[in-house]
Amino acid sequence: MAINSQGFILLEVLVAMSMILGVWIASVGIYHRLAFNLVKQESKRSQLRKEMDTFEIQEQVRANLDLSIKGLSNDIARVSDRNRSMRTATQSIIKNKR
Repeated sequence: MAINSQGFILLEVLVAMSMILGVWIASVGIYHRLAFNLVKQESKRSQLRKEMDTFEIQEQVRANLDLSIKGLSNDIARVSDRNRSMRTATQSIIKNKR
C-alpha cells in the first residue's frame, strides 16, 4: 500500500516557522541597532550645536568688549557669517532680463 499524502508534515512546518522567526528576530535586531545609532548621532549633533552657540556667544561678547574698549562700531570683520545679509532670491542677477 502506498500512502499518498497531500500536505505538509509537522517537521516542514516547524522548519518554516523557525526560519521565519529567525529572519524576524534578525530584522528587529538590525532595526534596534539603527535606531540606537540615530539617537546617538542626534545627541552628538545637539551637543555640537550647543558648543558652537556657546563659542559664538563668547566671540560676540569678546568682540563687543574689544569694540567698546577701542571705541569702534560696526566692524564688519567681527560679524559672523550667519549674521551677514544675503541677496534675496527674487532679485535678478542679470540686468535688463527679458
